[in-house]
Amino acid sequence: MLIINSKLPTTNIKVAKILPELIQGFIYHNLPESEHVGYRHKTGKIFKKTNFDFSLRGLSLRIRFTSYEPKFEELIAMEILKNGLKLGEIHLLDTCISISSHRVGDLDGGSVLLKGYVACAIQGLLGYKIYLEPQDSRHLEMMKTNALQRFETIKGYEYGGEFELNLKWQNLYKPILFYYGNNNAPMRAWQAIWEIKADSEMINLMLDTGVGGGCMSVGTGFLEVAEK
Repeated sequence: MLIINSKLPTTNIKVAKILPELIQGFIYHNLPESEHVGYRHKTGKIFKKTNFDFSLRGLSLRIRFTSYEPKFEELIAMEILKNGLKLGEIHLLDTCISISSHRVGDLDGGSVLLKGYVACAIQGLLGYKIYLEPQDSRHLEMMKTNALQRFETIKGYEYGGEFELNLKWQNLYKPILFYYGNNNAPMRAWQAIWEIKADSEMINLMLDTGVGGGCMSVGTGFLEVAEK
């Protein structure tokens, strides 16, 4: 996992809302075109081999970038080392990068806790998307289906191992809103922790590429190992 710490030159609420789009644009600009196009599942869904999330506190910006292909993390790191970090027309300050291990080893039949914001939505009666809370059983089923389809698309074969996914905790307060560009209908996701029992290749794919909606666009779907 590539961790990028930097600072915005000035405070700007409008910039804060379009940061996901700017970060996505920077990443895709430095990856092969195929990664922008993505990989199509037989259902028609498009999945990517990369994912990111970010946090902005005051002027301090942290971006975390993961990839199924480690060389893509290297490409982004080298670009920043050579030319600094530029998001659109914004030149960021005091940028530094680091590499952190985020994958799991052989679990030998055990389980692991993963945490993050996973967005899963259904179509409402009026045609609008309704974002489900993790405690909704439909969210859990959609999350599992998404992970299986993502695995099949990127790996090129169906996952055949054990796969148990159970919700352990959810933040019951208001969801976090995730914007993309000038979108006035943001995605919604609640922070949660899941216990997953699966082969390490499935868990690592989820850690590398995310799960659910909004991966590689608004910063949702990014998972990390949670402490027990």
